[in-house]
Amino acid sequence: MMLGNDAAETSKIEVWWDMKDCPIPEGYDARPVRPSIERAFNKLGYSTCPVSITAYGDQNQTPCHVLRGLSSTGVAVVHTISESTRSVMHRDMVEWRGQNPPPATILIISDQVEGDFSWDLARLQQRTRYHLFLAYSSKPCNDLFLLRYANWRWEKLLEEEGGTPPLVATGGLSSAAVFYCKSCNFNCQSLKTVRKHLSSYKHGLEDAINSPDSRLLCVTKTWAKNYPATPEHATAKIHVLWDMNDSPIPEGYDACRVRPSIERAFKELGYTGPVSITAFADQKQTPDHHLLALSSTGVFFAHTLP
Repeated sequence: MMLGNDAAETSKIEVWWDMKDCPIPEGYDARPVRPSIERAFNKLGYSTCPVSITAYGDQNQTPCHVLRGLSSTGVAVVHTISESTRSVMHRDMVEWRGQNPPPATILIISDQVEGDFSWDLARLQQRTRYHLFLAYSSKPCNDLFLLRYANWRWEKLLEEEGGTPPLVATGGLSSAAVFYCKSCNFNCQSLKTVRKHLSSYKHGLEDAINSPDSRLLCVTKTWAKNYPATPEHATAKIHVLWDMNDSPIPEGYDACRVRPSIERAFKELGYTGPVSITAFADQKQTPDHHLLALSSTGVFFAHTLP
């Protein structure tokens, strides 16, 4: 587990929570969710950071006592159909990043971070580095390209010791909405009001025909592929992971040229740091002259099955 720097440890923490993937356990009081998360961060030195938590899910399926417990401790509650939860969380996260430059910390509580979500997040992190934490219920994210400071199990996170928190005074919530409906662009601060809204014919119609898109829109797909080096990364280490099956050495190509060609491409963008290269393949199928040529230039090999 990585520890943060002083600036990040006193900056804001933003939490996005998928309530379907990581539900509140049966019989668990919803009010300790916030203090459990805060204590986990406190143990890592994030002791003075303001924590903002947003819970996403089909709130028609969430019991009133759970909604009441969450809102009483300042947790914002978002209604969206289950199929759209991941895409809505991702969209809100991207918007938040645009409005909140680092240093800051992000916690994503979900079993669905792998795939397009993690790829987009990894590229976003390369451009603007936040302290990233993940929590999961049954499926941890094992994406090697996604640097995170911790990967917590949801149930363990809720076991952080502490008493039941005091209720948040109503006056303390007057400046921001507590309940949101993404289908209708509706918000309010009253549990009674949001329940009435969610049970209305108008809302049911909007949920059916105008719910948020379930497709995850990867914002980095439109980014250019060649990034000029920024000063803080210009001399950093470069680690190249090479799948020789997908990207084989062309017929008649001198394998001794692989390393200098890669290094030259990086230098043209301003990256001058040391380069390490690891080639992955069934090396039983790699010709000896390729192995000799690559190893002579300092390329490492990893033998894997096809």
